[in-house]
Order: sequence, then structure tokens, then C-alpha cells
Amino acid sequence: MEWQFLLKISVLGIMHWVLALMMLQDLVYRKRVLGGKKAVWAVMIIFFLIIGSFLYLLCHPQIFFGEDR
Repeated sequence: MEWQFLLKISVLGIMHWVLALMMLQDLVYRKRVLGGKKAVWAVMIIFFLIIGSFLYLLCHPQIFFGEDR
């Protein structure tokens, strides 16, 4: 494998885990989530890679404004 490919994969992996940890922290402190099931959101955030984190951001945009905690 070329080093550029490995670098891209490494950067995407780091981005995923940083974003996932941010979303999981928000999920823990949030009182209510869309659908009412925090465990389902946690599984989506962790196992559906970047798509799960972005879905959480789309469904809970208040994370940027500090509301509903």
C-alpha cells in the first residue's frame, strides 16, 4: 500500500473517533433524544462510522448551542 492511502485512512479514523467521542459525551448529558432510545444512538454513533455521528448531529443540532441539557 502507498503511504498516501495509509495516511488518508489514519486521518479518517482519527476524525471518526474524535467526532464519535464528542457525540457520545453529548448523548450522556442530554436529557432527551429523538426516538427516546439513547442506547440505539450510541450503537449508531460507534458502529456506523462517520455517518452515525453526522446523523446524530442532524437530529440534535442543539449540541452547538448548548440547549436542552
